[in-house]
Amino acid sequence: MSDNLSLSQGASMAFSSGAWAEGTNANTIKSTATITYTVDGRFYSKSATDNIAISYSGATVYQAAAGGIQAVNGGFTGGVNGSTRLYLICLDSGGNVSIVPGAIVDSSELAAGRVALAYPDTPNLLCATAALRIALTAGTPFTPGSVDLSASGVTATFYNLSTAPANPLTA
Repeated sequence: MSDNLSLSQGASMAFSSGAWAEGTNANTIKSTATITYTVDGRFYSKSATDNIAISYSGATVYQAAAGGIQAVNGGFTGGVNGSTRLYLICLDSGGNVSIVPGAIVDSSELAAGRVALAYPDTPNLLCATAALRIALTAGTPFTPGSVDLSASGVTATFYNLSTAPANPLTA
């Protein structure tokens, strides 16, 4: 769980839902309502926006794969039983959208309740306004901004948030 709200810093949270959804153009997302939010205790607003390009630009992320470890930088490939991952959709004080990838879990183990799908920690000076759950069938690759959310083998689900939940999804 992130230290998103403490006595030593202001809160970063959304006060209205952006009603996030798949964008009109391929490989994009959109907010369909104005979002009122805070970053470090200061209020900001982002108007509804369509065709927001998404990509991951954070630290290199690695995934175990046949043939060894590979750098996936926010993307992943469905394992034997399918794989599922959460991405936080965050806003900064300028209204810029970024995504934060979470851990990858086995879809069958998640459905059986043997593993949980944790929300990623919200980075400092960002506000988590939604989460994007991506479930992939076996062997299906996904890279944010390069693979469409409605592509074959990809199931995308949006969760509108006020902040990143402390408790994981269990199914």
